[in-house]
Amino acid sequence: MSEVIKAEIPEALAKKFRKKAMETYGYKKGAVKAALEDAMKRFISSSNVDWKVLRGCIRSESTSVELQHKAWRNMD
Repeated sequence: MSEVIKAEIPEALAKKFRKKAMETYGYKKGAVKAALEDAMKRFISSSNVDWKVLRGCIRSESTSVELQHKAWRNMD
């Protein structure tokens, strides 16, 4: 059995996702669906991470917010 999930996302994000899905799963019908299923499974399984273990592991003069902004800039 399957379920339909609808969500509105920015057009630029959708285009990037579709492009990456087709590059990864092939330029065929079902590529976006396969990529979305994979992303959802990874999102669900990643919630079991114990983030407390990582506290103090990064040595940097930057604040956590500055590091986060830098990481997001590198994602584009």
